[in-house]
Amino acid sequence: MRYVVYLNVTYKPTIREPEGETISRELLARLGYSVEVRAGKCLALYLEASSPEEAAAKALEVAKAARLGNPNVHVVEVLKVAPA
Repeated sequence: MRYVVYLNVTYKPTIREPEGETISRELLARLGYSVEVRAGKCLALYLEASSPEEAAAKALEVAKAARLGNPNVHVVEVLKVAPA
């Protein structure tokens, strides 16, 4: 079966994240919202697997092999698995 696996790639909590900091400052200055923002990217991987669990595992394997995130500074996590 074909699945789409959505991966989130973001900085680890201990790593400074300038894009999120900028968005946080602008939200406060322009709209008055005091929130912490952590920016990242969402990737959609389409792949064949026999179950959603297998699809998630394969997607994480691909992400690691292709270095879609630097393991020293990024967290790569599965957000959602859905039939494609």
